[in-house]
Amino acid sequence: QDVCHRASPLTTDPSLYLLSSMRSFKIVQGGCRRDFFRSPRRICAVHISCEHQKQHSSDGQLHFQRSRSLSSSAHHGRHTIRRSLSLSAASASVDSPTLFSLPGLSHPSDFAQLANKAIRDCNSIRQELASALNEEDDGVNTNQVQKAKRTLHLLDDISNVVCTVIDAAELCRSTHATPQWRNGASDAFGILSEYIGSLNADDRLYRSLRRFVFNDEDKDSSSEIIAQLSPEYQRMATAMRKEFERDGIHLQYTQREEARELNNVIVGLESLFSNNITEKTKYYNVGEELAVEVEKVIPRHVLGQLVRRDDLSSDGSMTLSSDNLLSNTLLAHSPSPQLRKEVYLESNTAIPENLKVLDSLIEQRHIHSTLLGYKSYAHRVLSDRMVENPQNVAKFLNEMEKRSRGMFEKEMELMMKAKQYVEGGDSQIQAWDVPFYSNFIKAQRQHQRSQEEGGNSDDSTQGYFTVENSINGMKALIPDLFGIDMKEVEIPIEERWDIDTTTNAQDQLAAGAAGLRKFEFHHEHDGALGSMYFDLHPRDGKFVHAAHFTIRCGRNREDDIGSDRQLPIVALVCNLSPSSSGSNALLSHSEVETLYHEFGHGVHSLLSRCSFQHLSGTRAAMDFVETPSHFFETFARDPSFLSRILARHYMTGKPMSELRAQHLKQSHNDFRSVEVQTQIVHSRFDQALFGENPCSPALGGSSTTDVFERLHREAGVPFAAGTHWHSRFGHLVSYGAGYYGYLYAQVFAADIWSSCMSANINSTPSSSSLREGGTKIWKEMLIHGGGKDPKKMLKVVLGRDPSVEPFFEGISER
Repeated sequence: QDVCHRASPLTTDPSLYLLSSMRSFKIVQGGCRRDFFRSPRRICAVHISCEHQKQHSSDGQLHFQRSRSLSSSAHHGRHTIRRSLSLSAASASVDSPTLFSLPGLSHPSDFAQLANKAIRDCNSIRQELASALNEEDDGVNTNQVQKAKRTLHLLDDISNVVCTVIDAAELCRSTHATPQWRNGASDAFGILSEYIGSLNADDRLYRSLRRFVFNDEDKDSSSEIIAQLSPEYQRMATAMRKEFERDGIHLQYTQREEARELNNVIVGLESLFSNNITEKTKYYNVGEELAVEVEKVIPRHVLGQLVRRDDLSSDGSMTLSSDNLLSNTLLAHSPSPQLRKEVYLESNTAIPENLKVLDSLIEQRHIHSTLLGYKSYAHRVLSDRMVENPQNVAKFLNEMEKRSRGMFEKEMELMMKAKQYVEGGDSQIQAWDVPFYSNFIKAQRQHQRSQEEGGNSDDSTQGYFTVENSINGMKALIPDLFGIDMKEVEIPIEERWDIDTTTNAQDQLAAGAAGLRKFEFHHEHDGALGSMYFDLHPRDGKFVHAAHFTIRCGRNREDDIGSDRQLPIVALVCNLSPSSSGSNALLSHSEVETLYHEFGHGVHSLLSRCSFQHLSGTRAAMDFVETPSHFFETFARDPSFLSRILARHYMTGKPMSELRAQHLKQSHNDFRSVEVQTQIVHSRFDQALFGENPCSPALGGSSTTDVFERLHREAGVPFAAGTHWHSRFGHLVSYGAGYYGYLYAQVFAADIWSSCMSANINSTPSSSSLREGGTKIWKEMLIHGGGKDPKKMLKVVLGRDPSVEPFFEGISER
């Protein structure tokens, strides 16, 4: 099980949990849980970056790429290039509604036209920069600082123009209800993906940066030009140079070609590893005795949605699959140790071919990184992260391990006692026991807590969480924190992507088939801040996970060479429980946490005010970017916010009691130390794979399976001999050498919450204390996007360096 996914919510019927999970499974990758990093600008970062490209790169560091978690963005209403020093405003009006409110996007065929136009416009900028390289510097009249600024703006323009189209294409191909729209977007995505490769290889762009910004094209030491730029400009310049050089553009031609060929091999191995996870399914047979145990957890009418009908044999036996949802449900809810063991062993040996793929990936990443001048792949990846190097990762993980060890040992002992009570005999906890006995003890604690509420044995949170309540909570929270108005607006049919445009759109709207919503954000003094779409429920052809997509990054440029304001547009895409019979959709608490997490990414994008779209919003350091999302997720389990605002019963409107809300938070903390210890093991494994002495037999190291087992044994985390869970550990592709970042960001979020919110959250909405904390978070952190060192931002917000103490104080609350 991926410990980054929240523990399954307790329900009286495991099959209901399974069906809910089938609708709302969330990937932590990509931004955003992100997620997702990370492919489309579902959370993204690049040199000149667009969010989609990361899924095609060896490390998500392509200059012109879309990275994580998720997203790059585009200029509103402008696809032409600004050639003059005076930058025009980016708020061109739109005469008629268009998809995503982006001009020129009215028909599926428009995507290809916009992609080709973006290429022409970018080529125009490339030529301008190339011509400047050939000009003689008069050394007298040229303002070198102005030229440096203009060079950075032009490079950012390339990113902006490409991402205008490719980010919209990424969202469209992932979510549009109409196949023709998805196909048109996919074509544009392919065109621009190939073009981005040529941008990354264009040494004229790199030379322009070296000559006009660093003034060190022919020497190693830079002039004083960059020192005269503002900190944000310096960060833009330094980030872009590092990203160019991480891909070898500074090397001699032969070495550069070797690096390019290695990168192509790496991309192929990454794709193979990921595709094997997605496409390979193992089928195995269980006899009649275990089949009966399966049906105690999952009725056949539900099971039939997960396995082929002919696998439900008439002789009583049953064929199961290694499908994650099926396996995890049985592991969490079956009281049969024999069934749990069978399911665990089969599902964790499902993709043996990925072991060799991983060995090759480790080897090629190491060779590629050392060719580029790094000690290891980990050194290369971490060079632009907050943590800076593998040594600091190890230091962080050691501290987390030490602080969580005591709680971990107590929770493991509890599970051993529970197993002894239920099964008798050997009480040793095996890998296949952890999900079941952690849920078993949670259920006992939930029952005990319910006695405090008058003996109600029903699911104490059932009926309190709906989509409407969740959104109303956001609409109450945003003004309290930031003084921002979140207003829902109507969406013209031409702007929607949740209806099939090949059929009668009005009939679909009348029948309630559409569910897309749009909100505009406005501040009394700062004015319009941008727009956020909510696409929350499943439908055919839609991306099946949860992610934050940036359709267009913000850009707010006011300096001596011109002004330019571009408002951000983002989309939160989830697959929450759909409504039934026109009623308000009931959600699990886990789904509410997911929604608030993605909302945090969206707020980060909207409240950013950077001079460069390249640094806007979630285009921050990868090990920091999840901090705002984890911060907002905390509201979804804060007892005060739950009982005052968020949790109200859908039938009676009665708010959740404070005691019940407190119990919900306590339930979230149950067995968190086991999750933390497992994450530490996985993070250490990730570092071992890609460090200076990688565990690859081809490089003289141990096998990945041996290292994975050893790390589990050393930490006391249960491990099943002969299994290889890591062969389906997709984060090794998308977050290679960066898996620690999940815990890293959670620590920051907990510290910010403790410092700025926990003492004020009980305040009334009129209290200035909540606004004071929210304003500090906005104006000292969120507003900068990736334009300021996150270490400096955190120190200003906290008034000190970050600490792990609030994180552990939080998870120890019982």
